[in-house]
Amino acid sequence: MHILCRRQFLQTAALIALLPMTSRAAAWPDKPLRLVVGFAPGGGSDFVARALAQSISRPLGQQVIVDNRPGAGGAIASRLVATSDADGHTLLLGSAANFVINPVLMPNLPYDADKDFTPVGAVARFGYVLLARKGLPYKQLADVIAHARQRPGELTIGSAGNGSNTHLAAAAFQRAASIQLRHIPYKGTTPALTDLAGGNIDLLFDSVPTVLGQVKAGALNALATTGAERESVLPQLPTMREAGLPGFVASNWFAVFAPARTPPDVVARLNAVMQEALNGAALTVQLQNSGNVPLRGSSAALAQLVKDERASYAKLIKESNITVD
Repeated sequence: MHILCRRQFLQTAALIALLPMTSRAAAWPDKPLRLVVGFAPGGGSDFVARALAQSISRPLGQQVIVDNRPGAGGAIASRLVATSDADGHTLLLGSAANFVINPVLMPNLPYDADKDFTPVGAVARFGYVLLARKGLPYKQLADVIAHARQRPGELTIGSAGNGSNTHLAAAAFQRAASIQLRHIPYKGTTPALTDLAGGNIDLLFDSVPTVLGQVKAGALNALATTGAERESVLPQLPTMREAGLPGFVASNWFAVFAPARTPPDVVARLNAVMQEALNGAALTVQLQNSGNVPLRGSSAALAQLVKDERASYAKLIKESNITVD
């Protein structure tokens, strides 16, 4: 009898010890959520974050506040979330830069992309447009490639900086086409676009969401897009595959990450709410009209995406001898 009572006591005590954790997970979210973005308001990541926040606030029953923490290519925001409480109330809208490229190029990051985060789910993917200066006498990608093969290093291609997504797109393009271009790095795509418009550089990759309006208005000379299929918002432009580079695809993505050790049931519920929003018409239309493509999937699928792309980018970075400033 004594043994039975003691056993019951220990079992009850163990259950009581688990109650706070269980109740917290069950009650989540019990306050507004914070979605941290590593770039200033008004940019592509900010737009996606606000569209997502608006779509998931109602089903969660809590406001989702977008918190812009620009600086260091997103490292400041990543560090902030990595060191936040793992209760599911602080999240990061990350991208390939945070979790794929920077970990390869920058060994001294103030966060560990693998150990400090829990993948929640992807949100959107976007491709790039290969732009040419107005005075360049080529209207087709094949003509640019032919020129570059005949005169290696003569044509210039800008980027948002050494090791940036646009730099890597340019490197992948050169490798796929077996050409050599002269790389001109800038501090962001805005000055690069300015120099392209001014005729100071010949070529530039930039994201579909960033240049969509200017390409539609005819202010920029667009040659091809980098997605697996034609962009629904730019259907007149061929893909790089169609234009003569079979197999060439380059893109970036946005996804939500939580601090490591966030309760699995919280992650699962947040992912489910995100999938419902991404399957809905409102968020889908917002993303597509801005040049993004909804990217759905589980937290495990996001983890695999990061793993696969990091291996691919690491190979490209090594073969192209790319380093940061």
